[in-house]
Amino acid sequence: IQTANSLIQKNKNRIKKDLIPVISENKNPFFAKTVYFHAKSAIQEAQFIADECQKLMENGVSGDKIAVLFRAHYISRSIEEVFQEKKIDYTLFSGLPFFERIEIKDSLSYLRMIAFKDDLSFLRIVNVPKRNIGERRIRFLKEYVENHGGSLFDALKLNIDNEIFSNTQAQSFIKLIEDYNKTYENMQISELFSHLLNSSGYERMLRTEGSQERLDNLAELKQAIYEYEVSCGEECNLENFLSHVALYSNSDLNVNKNKVNFMTIHAAKGLEFPFVFIAGMNENMFPSKKIDSLSAMEEERRLAFVGYTRAEQRLYLTEAEGFSEAYGFRFPSRFIFDVDDCFLDYKVELSDSLKQKSRNYIEESDKNLEKMEALIDLSPGDKVTHNILGNGKILEIDSVKKTYLIQFENIQTPRKMSFKAPIKKL
Repeated sequence: IQTANSLIQKNKNRIKKDLIPVISENKNPFFAKTVYFHAKSAIQEAQFIADECQKLMENGVSGDKIAVLFRAHYISRSIEEVFQEKKIDYTLFSGLPFFERIEIKDSLSYLRMIAFKDDLSFLRIVNVPKRNIGERRIRFLKEYVENHGGSLFDALKLNIDNEIFSNTQAQSFIKLIEDYNKTYENMQISELFSHLLNSSGYERMLRTEGSQERLDNLAELKQAIYEYEVSCGEECNLENFLSHVALYSNSDLNVNKNKVNFMTIHAAKGLEFPFVFIAGMNENMFPSKKIDSLSAMEEERRLAFVGYTRAEQRLYLTEAEGFSEAYGFRFPSRFIFDVDDCFLDYKVELSDSLKQKSRNYIEESDKNLEKMEALIDLSPGDKVTHNILGNGKILEIDSVKKTYLIQFENIQTPRKMSFKAPIKKL
């Protein structure tokens, strides 16, 4: 309670009030300060959470009395992997397990097509993005395989000159798979994956759809591939990686009620658990990188307050160092520094250098938010006009890169425009 009060006091636009605990310290057998753990990597962070959960359950705490919360679904990936390795049962609320999400299955199917050219992967991605290879043409290929044998991909190659495949992008799909099939053994998996997402048009499709959550999941899969490459050494090849992820995508955890709860903080609103872990307490993760104003940052701090107050007996806050192309270097969240040190039990002391770099980053972020509040008077959905490009509609605002994504009426694909572009609201 003191942790939550200390946090929310940093909001300026609020009526001052403090929560009061109703359970005294001597009636809480697990009473302790809020635990704060700083990890050297996302895997170490996940292992800490898993180990602490195991300790609690060994002390008689039922798994369903424990909740692992996160700001966005993609943060659960490394935690899910460790829980599955340690055979700790969990239930993921309001979302699919990481490796069961559509964009993850699609991406892995592209990698499997490169390595194995199997029929299941073929059926999943031959028309994703759209290549005009619909049900009628798939039925033709299946009938050909029934009569002549072989794979669906072989059938497509053998029948590429058939008029049924005119006006499709079947030839470019064949070239994509064949080209990478010849070269993938000489490429790092992460390099192959990035090129494949670009060459196939899959990542561009998601950007056009404006699905930031799905793009975040792809970025997290890239991070998973990188971690695999770092840890695997000489055995690091595409086939072994695909076998590795199959363990997670096909996991069969025991069915019982004694499961740890995994959910986003939004999904946890109105719920309380004796023990709560909040993972991914890093800048650009929580608070989200989408925050584009000081008022939005205060709203994000209120969401952190919601997360902190889900805990009835003990709260754990965790974050990890690291670097990713989506978020840059991971600094501890301002929502950690917002809490007075006397309320936190630091399991790992932060170096003075990291503290200073983090505070510098947060100060610079706040300055940028102040500048953007002066610049931005547009929101997604607003109609705008440009002297040359004409009228359009704002699809997204990227506060990190300081760009708008605008769908203009006379241009087929959306365009990214700088905040400095001469755009006027209609």
